[in-house]
Amino acid sequence: MSRNRTVERRREREREKRRQQQITGVVILVALAVIAALALILANQPAEAPISAESAERYAGIPLGKTDEGFPRLGNPDAPVKVVEYSSFSCTACKSFHDAVTPSIIERVRAGEVVFTYVPMYTTGSVQNGQGAALAAVCAGEQDKFWEFHDALFDWQGLYANQAFANNRLETGIDNLGINRGQWDQCMGSELPGRVIREAEQSARNLPGFEGTPTITVNGILVTPDLASVTRAIDEELAKLGGVPEATVEATTEATAPTVETTPEATAEATTAP
Repeated sequence: MSRNRTVERRREREREKRRQQQITGVVILVALAVIAALALILANQPAEAPISAESAERYAGIPLGKTDEGFPRLGNPDAPVKVVEYSSFSCTACKSFHDAVTPSIIERVRAGEVVFTYVPMYTTGSVQNGQGAALAAVCAGEQDKFWEFHDALFDWQGLYANQAFANNRLETGIDNLGINRGQWDQCMGSELPGRVIREAEQSARNLPGFEGTPTITVNGILVTPDLASVTRAIDEELAKLGGVPEATVEATTEATAPTVETTPEATAEATTAP
């Protein structure tokens, strides 16, 4: 009898142990489900996505375009100096270049001296979801908002570090820029943005001397990515060409000149004036 009781107690302990393991397993599963639900809720909450008021002014009136590969292009395509930036939004050195050098390039774009092309890469840099940022920017460009979004992405990199390109922040930024969300969603679901960023990666691999981002070329020549070097390279190219052709200046001025809206009242005044 004693032996039977010992066996029964052992079996009871084993059953109790299994029950405790089952309870623990259920508790863990419930906790994981709660965590997943909270993460999903947080991921879908609007995130802060500030847009600088200066961005719209910075690019106002400058001709916008794209290369055959779909890379965003800023300025008159016939400008004598072609500056190309191979860059990634998740690259901290690219943010430094954007902050220190890009404003000067844009001024020279506005003057008709430079046409500036941005090649949107994503495989360099350490900030998470650089690929998502590049895709989102390409689709923003389909509504002529690439450059403003490009500025915002680099701003967010400085503000939010590894959370800069969370999907809900990208989406909130699109809304804050006034981009048509339905058209943007349609673009994001298409093959277009993926094709453009694959072309960007291939273009970088085909560039002799490419070692990482940012990489800058001025009329096809690799240039150290700092303000002094880029400025000197542009000046040297302009000197070789004897300055900006008059036709290019005229075309750039016409493209950037504000459009004067003719109202019926203004037309009547013009007609009756002596």
